[in-house]
Parts: sequence; C-alpha cells; structure tokens
Amino acid sequence: MTILYLGLGVAMISGISAMMQIGNNINNLMLLNTFKRDEYFKSSLATYDRRIMQFLGNYSGPASDVCLNLKGNINDTLYEDGELFLTTGTQTPSMHSLFIDSCVLVNKELNHRVLVNKNNIGGYNLFSCHLKEETFCPYEVSK
Repeated sequence: MTILYLGLGVAMISGISAMMQIGNNINNLMLLNTFKRDEYFKSSLATYDRRIMQFLGNYSGPASDVCLNLKGNINDTLYEDGELFLTTGTQTPSMHSLFIDSCVLVNKELNHRVLVNKNNIGGYNLFSCHLKEETFCPYEVSK
C-alpha cells in the first residue's frame, strides 16, 4: 500500500508541476501582432483597397469592363492596366483558377498591384499587394 500511495503522490506532484509550468508559460507569453507591419501597412495602399472593395460591392456592370470602370471611379490617373505576360497571354503569370480571368491595375508610383475577377457567387474578388522588385505579386506564382 505504501508504494501505491508513494506512486500517487509522485503523479500528483508531477501533474501539479506541469500545471504550474503551463501557467508560467502563458504568463510569460509576449503578445504578437498578427499582422506583419510591412510596406503595405506603412503606405496608403489599404485605403485604396477599401475604396476598391466599396466600388466592387456596388458594381453592376459587365465583368469585362470592371477594371475600366474601376479606373474611372478611383479618379487616380496613376493606375494603369497591367502588362501582358507572354507565358500565359494574360495580365498575370499565374495559371491558377483564382487569377486566370483577372483584370489587373498597377500604380507604379505607389507600387500597388490590384487583381480583380468575378467570383462564383456573383460578386468580385480583390487581390492586391505592394510590389517590391517583381512586376507581379509573390502569391501569383508557385514556388
């Protein structure tokens, strides 16, 4: 019987010790911001994206004209059509179904690239990024 009580005592002490360690670990956690503060967040690009999303939420014209109408709505002459990629014949180097029928606008002064396409539920998808060295967003190509 003594061995059984000794075994239970060790198990209890181990359990209590583990719970205390977990509590200490939780108390010592440093809260991390979930967003990486990069060039996108330091610039006005998020503001442009919100304006674009508002436009897309209200847009009722043909999908083929969405970027043309978007350029007119933004009232920013710095946005121009994205270049055509020889590898795909479209404005994106991607062959992924998310991007295949996208129209693309680029603001070279702000290094802002915007991809817009019609989704399956009748609305529009918006993908955007802050351009660094490439002429397309990093998520447009598989690595």
